[in-house]
Amino acid sequence: MIGPARLSSIAAMIALTSCGMDETGSASGPAPISSSTPAPTPTPVVLSQFGFAAIACDHDDPFDNDGKTDYSDEVAGFSNLNQVCLTGQGDIDTARLADTAQSYDPLLYIEPAFFDLGTGAPHPPDVAEALWTSVQQSITSSGIDPARIVFYLSDEPTLRGVALADLEPAATQVRSAYPTSKILLIEAYTATDAPVIPAYVDLWGFNAYTVPDPNAEPLYTDYLDAASAQLRDGQALVILGDGIHTPFHAAAGLSETDMAAVAVNYLNLARSRDDVAALLVYTWAGGVDNDQERGVRNLPLAVQDQWRAIGNSIVAN
Repeated sequence: MIGPARLSSIAAMIALTSCGMDETGSASGPAPISSSTPAPTPTPVVLSQFGFAAIACDHDDPFDNDGKTDYSDEVAGFSNLNQVCLTGQGDIDTARLADTAQSYDPLLYIEPAFFDLGTGAPHPPDVAEALWTSVQQSITSSGIDPARIVFYLSDEPTLRGVALADLEPAATQVRSAYPTSKILLIEAYTATDAPVIPAYVDLWGFNAYTVPDPNAEPLYTDYLDAASAQLRDGQALVILGDGIHTPFHAAAGLSETDMAAVAVNYLNLARSRDDVAALLVYTWAGGVDNDQERGVRNLPLAVQDQWRAIGNSIVAN
């Protein structure tokens, strides 16, 4: 949800929705997945988790003037899974996890503990070990039940040129230390390659923006179905809801007020399937990737109220 390639992802979807064609000019969807051994049919899941990106991530919304960097109080009560970021300072991370547990389950962005976010390269072993040890100590000291944590392993790795195989050692460490926790991977939509769901993740989703109704966009649903076909038992999908408004949205014909209807369309998509466990929204606060990006809290009250109603309906499950 938070990644350096956000605008590339948005721009790709604008091209998709404006002409119905992929980047090569073909109207066909993602390439089919070749596999001699089909994945076993997973057990159906219930949509039961809802939350937002960058809630406790030291991000200052540029559309307000109060210097606020933690929005937990604003989404508490109608969300139960929100992104929490690490600082690398044990006492701060301990307090952050303990505070989070009072309001919702943490979607803990663990990528910085194992990888350089600029290059995508793994940290040197000694650095990664020290960072991971600090994370584990903070989790223990916070008193939170590790089963409540969803470890957000990586954001848009394929788009950033990070090989999925390079993520597996980190996932193995997380799984070994916290076998009852889930691991999440978020990719970016691409019109040129089929999605790939690694065996080492429990939850998988993809970013796509400026789509008025994803359930009515064949390239979106084809991509989602291609991912679903790979699910193993114990794995599920996450739908990434479009909760921002940018100049790209305006260019695609979406007004700020229109984003209330877009929100309903994402909920309808998630509820129409039995392989979606969570609806995560990018994003509550504005300006996470650039200062023209308005979040839900910066949009008309009708949009805010719609997302609150959606959250309440999911959390009540």
